[in-house]
Amino acid sequence: MLKYEVHEMHVEGMDRYYLPLPKLTLGQLQAFEERLASSGFSVRREGDLLKAEDTSYRITISRSGLASSGCEMLDAISPAIPGLSRFPREPVAANPYFTAKKMQGGFEVQFFPRMEGLRIWTALRKEGKCGLTPDEKAAISQVLLGTDQPIECVTDYPTEGCSLLQTGRKQYYHSSVPSSEFASRLRTVSNSYTKNCYLPRSSVVKVKTKSLPTFHLGEALGEWCYLEFAPKSL
Repeated sequence: MLKYEVHEMHVEGMDRYYLPLPKLTLGQLQAFEERLASSGFSVRREGDLLKAEDTSYRITISRSGLASSGCEMLDAISPAIPGLSRFPREPVAANPYFTAKKMQGGFEVQFFPRMEGLRIWTALRKEGKCGLTPDEKAAISQVLLGTDQPIECVTDYPTEGCSLLQTGRKQYYHSSVPSSEFASRLRTVSNSYTKNCYLPRSSVVKVKTKSLPTFHLGEALGEWCYLEFAPKSL
């Protein structure tokens, strides 16, 4: 079982702090709302976003599992974290980690990482940081379970046939590596390796297989996810 770990990260290039959170239920989001309100914040809910502000700074918390602010926010948020485990799991209709589209010879899988996508992806690569969470790595590994094929990704080490990706002063490579190598070297916010792999900036991976493994949320992802999704076979 994966345990939730608190990792606040300052992304200098965006001058912003990010804190990966569990994928939250409505009750857990409300717990953050009540905690921040009791601490003197003005709080409002906008769909799946919680926005809080006081005289000095603003905090945004998303149900998808990410808090962000222009200032450090651990003192404001961390007191609510231990109480998250008392909430029951909540069923959801859609997989919060990825969607899969059938294509010729396999599937095109679009992942939904909290931080490792689009603008933040580029800023993280420039600073040599990573925002992928352990549950996201588990979800990616589950999708690739049983496959033995090349995966188009980004690496911080050269591979045969790769092309250079210069990001700021950091050098990365557009690479094609075996799925087992990709999964084992996939860097997370809490673990890095001598050689690291990353999702591409688009967070899209093409998987050549007749069917994807059945993906279940819940206890398998530990305290990182309180949602439950019962999928149909793909």
